[in-house]
Amino acid sequence: MATGEQNSHPAIQLLPPEIMAQILSRLPVKSLLRFRCVSKSWRALISDPEFAKTHLRLASSIDTAYTHHRLLIANAFAVVRSCSLPSILNENCCYDADVVDIDHYPMCRDNRGGHLGVRVLGCCDGLMCIETKTTLFVWNPSTRKSKRLPSYDMPLGHVVVYGFGYDASIDDYKVVGFLYECRDGIFYGAKVCTLRSDSWRRIGDFPRCDITFKNRSGVFANGALHWNARETDGNIVSLDLAKETYGEVSKPNKDRAHGHLYETLCDFHGCLGVLYDYRAYADVWVMKEYGTRESWTKLVVISFDTSSDLKYTIPVCILKNGEILLDTNKRLVRYNPKDGTFTYPTSPIDLGSSAVHPYVESLVSVEMDADIGVPWLHKY
Repeated sequence: MATGEQNSHPAIQLLPPEIMAQILSRLPVKSLLRFRCVSKSWRALISDPEFAKTHLRLASSIDTAYTHHRLLIANAFAVVRSCSLPSILNENCCYDADVVDIDHYPMCRDNRGGHLGVRVLGCCDGLMCIETKTTLFVWNPSTRKSKRLPSYDMPLGHVVVYGFGYDASIDDYKVVGFLYECRDGIFYGAKVCTLRSDSWRRIGDFPRCDITFKNRSGVFANGALHWNARETDGNIVSLDLAKETYGEVSKPNKDRAHGHLYETLCDFHGCLGVLYDYRAYADVWVMKEYGTRESWTKLVVISFDTSSDLKYTIPVCILKNGEILLDTNKRLVRYNPKDGTFTYPTSPIDLGSSAVHPYVESLVSVEMDADIGVPWLHKY
């Protein structure tokens, strides 16, 4: 630290640098972004990728109060909001006051000044892969920085199914796109784009199998992306992001004699999970040891109140006390498996057609595509 910094900020010298780093690594992202102006040494520390990894690890695994966890509520009709997870978990708190409208996401406005909706294609380490109109971005909602991805050439009559995750072997994030023909359900190509490359390259074609793509995105867990096979007893199709090879993951040996209505893949604290909905109740399974079918464990049975308006549910996250936060397509609810009760926030958000995406606030960096601290007008 320079002499001028010592004289200007003598209080900084009261603690050893390593202790100060430990303290800062436990603070919210919003505070850390402001603290970059304290001194050159603080700015260097907070901007260090290794500090960002430490901050992410602490926020993800040690933060028992969920102070760094938020929910992004978004749809394709220009409604993007965020609220803290603790405000929902506090039964005595009206969390409407914590709900904030987000207008700083990339390309949030059209050339007439109107808001554009956003589709979240994947979330990992506080980063989100989003699609605004026909443009892809990797966006950090906590730091308000983004990287615009190159366009994915797509012929008429086709759609692209995306996936987003982290490749630990190269310490980089990957966006995967599969070109899919709508009429005959055949894949015609697969490409991958890393944050550093800024270009798409071909990888091996997707296996010829019938896959369901409800949300057009894969579930990232254990270093791989996962999609459901359409067949009732089909396996889960996976793509290892490091090896860029395809595989299959066996589904659990269900102990229900009759068939389920829906099944949804999900990520529970880094483990692959699946929810089977049987209308009156739902089974939630988690694969404790990845790739081992015998490790599938039925985590909880959710017994629905058939007289209520609760319909098909999507597990948002499993809380550390065993409760499950559910998205019922109308509202967020908490389910307590110990007594089979549902808890509703005091002033619930009407989700409507919105999707709920949990994320942890992080300092993980992406290249900034534009100064989106103010609305960015895109000319079409």
